Amino acid sequence: MAGVATDGSKIVDSIKSGHVTYRIETYQCVSWGPFGCTGYGWVSSGSGSTNAKITGQVTVPSSKMKLSGKNVAKVGDHTNESWVADPPIPSSSGNTRYIATSPTSGSGQGAISSGSAKGRLEGQAIALIGSQVTTCLGTTTTIADGNTKMNFGS
Repeated sequence: MAGVATDGSKIVDSIKSGHVTYRIETYQCVSWGPFGCTGYGWVSSGSGSTNAKITGQVTVPSSKMKLSGKNVAKVGDHTNESWVADPPIPSSSGNTRYIATSPTSGSGQGAISSGSAKGRLEGQAIALIGSQVTTCLGTTTTIADGNTKMNFGS
């Protein structure tokens, strides 16, 4: 038996692999003369990517059911999420620099996509601790916590 997800329930952190991209440049000789290098500049030396770590919580602005003063969530309700490059893009140093080619952080809304097979609210399955969430970046995670005073079968 699982507890019920309510307004403010956290989601399990989720990772979107390779979501943040960057360009790598090195400072090197770009022109040569009879006595060696005559000019330096930044030259493309590849690209890379890193993950995005998504965190968030359930948001239920209104509901016909409350537990301990919090609105009960159901399938279709939203999650407010933020994400950040994790690990961060490497720091530039010496003769190598890393330049983001996509956003390195952001926010958006996900949605609760599964719930109780037994309990319904306003025509939708009640969201439970462990119910599935589709994040703003399209990954799948679950609801981490909620109210355990009322339990439903998944």
